Amino acid sequence: MVKVRKGFTLVELLIVIVIIGILAAAMLLSSGSATASAEASNVVTELRNLKAASMMLFADSMDDTRASGFATLINGNASAAKVYLGKYMDNPEKLTTNFLLKISTVGGGPKWFVGYNLTGAKVTDEVKDKLAGRAKSTGLLAGAASDAAPTTLSTYFEKSDSSVWLVAR
Repeated sequence: MVKVRKGFTLVELLIVIVIIGILAAAMLLSSGSATASAEASNVVTELRNLKAASMMLFADSMDDTRASGFATLINGNASAAKVYLGKYMDNPEKLTTNFLLKISTVGGGPKWFVGYNLTGAKVTDEVKDKLAGRAKSTGLLAGAASDAAPTTLSTYFEKSDSSVWLVAR
């Protein structure tokens, strides 16, 4: 007569526990990458929203003859830029100290840049890697100093840069 065994042996239980542990560790690693990718997407989305707001601001109140005076006001006073842009945003509370607006002369005429100061934000190296990977396809430009607009339109963001920018106009 064959004896029927009930339950699992200790070895079988340990094997199942180890397999579950390996799967859980793999899920934690992949979720960290997804979090960094989501944060990078958030930065790009907010820059695009800021770009749209600055284009509406220019269309409503600026012309090329007044742009230089406005540039002096904006470049010298970050809070003034936030007041002007806040009127064109659905959620002006998102205009934290990390978001930047600069007007600079690049390539022969005034260019409006919207930027994000990465040194003032809690941005990990993994998020910077994701931003650098998307830089050329999304038009993200590099900023050497945290509040300086790019000096060229062809220097794309890299992990070592301290700010990321988009051309708004």
